[in-house]
Amino acid sequence: MKFLLIKIGVGVSVALNLFVFTVAMYGIITREARVEENRKWLKDEIKGEVYRQIKIALPDTTGTVKK
Repeated sequence: MKFLLIKIGVGVSVALNLFVFTVAMYGIITREARVEENRKWLKDEIKGEVYRQIKIALPDTTGTVKK
């Protein structure tokens, strides 16, 4: 009985190690895609905010020319 419990414990330990290793590898492999997606989103947000700030800062009309 004791030998069976040791075998079960070793099996569970190996399975848990494989699971953790697989999840870690998946995260490392997909990291670059997530970073690129975040960069694209941030670039679009900055571009949009710059345009909004320019619209706010510039007047609608410049007025008349003085002679």
